[in-house]
Amino acid sequence: MQTEVPILLMAFIRPDLVKRAMERLSKFAPPILYVMGDGPRSESEASLCQQSRKIAMNPTWECEVIPILNDNNQGVVASFVKGMNKMFSEHEFGIYLEDDIMLSESFYDFSQEILLTYRDNTRIGHVNSTNFIPHYDPKDYQGSYFFSEYAFEWGFATWKRMWDLYDVNMLAWPKVNQKKMLLQHCFNYRERKSLRQMFDLHCDNPSPLAWGYQWLFACLHNKALSVTPKINMSLNLGFNREDSTNTSGENPVASPIGDCGFPLIHPSTILRNVEYDRAVSNLVSPSYLSVLLGKLRNRVCPCLKFSHKSKD
Repeated sequence: MQTEVPILLMAFIRPDLVKRAMERLSKFAPPILYVMGDGPRSESEASLCQQSRKIAMNPTWECEVIPILNDNNQGVVASFVKGMNKMFSEHEFGIYLEDDIMLSESFYDFSQEILLTYRDNTRIGHVNSTNFIPHYDPKDYQGSYFFSEYAFEWGFATWKRMWDLYDVNMLAWPKVNQKKMLLQHCFNYRERKSLRQMFDLHCDNPSPLAWGYQWLFACLHNKALSVTPKINMSLNLGFNREDSTNTSGENPVASPIGDCGFPLIHPSTILRNVEYDRAVSNLVSPSYLSVLLGKLRNRVCPCLKFSHKSKD
């Protein structure tokens, strides 16, 4: 029975980030490493692809390296699906990691224990490394992690049983009770509207822009919760770079990486932590009212400051 956790690493045209990601992985030395390398989009990217692959396929620790390399560019979504299909054709569970994600040294042991603990529990489908609200610490809560409905993409672990439910075309979306699903998951109209638009956009789309909305839909559709550690255990360095695909500007939720304590304290019940998820929603998708009040504060406060200075 499988106990080792393989890692699937996406390595494309950012050798500097691949090097940093590999340095982080060396801290816990995973025994099996899948390297998904998409092909270059232009001649100018060919050298960067080769550099990234060379770094990823030559770890500084002893492990089995399994290359999954495209001669031609297939895009991030097709590469993600190809890599996950390969890893889960050979393993029961694993970790997915993009080159710009730096993991905590303790995430490997954390995810390994979670993957083994809930390997047969279909109520759990995703293991986050990211905690967008690491300061959230309710009184009398003894667990090492929360159960959430938010499946973050910045480094995560999952099971083959969950991957088998993934459909990049989201063909089940038109058949579900969309209103009920969005009302149960989302905390305000703005979040529901945004998520509905993204689900509509990616449903039966021959050229999807991303793979993460389909993954979130698979979790929601199958009522599979996500495990979120109380300590944030990943950092996305892909922001504010010209070579980034889906990130721009400064990272709005960059929190320091921490290490969780062992042995893990498992929650006594498997229930969504609604308070935590509401805090996440308020951060990543605040309501229209919250956005409006924020704009008003930004306008009024400078005026008040100026008024006080004028009186002085």
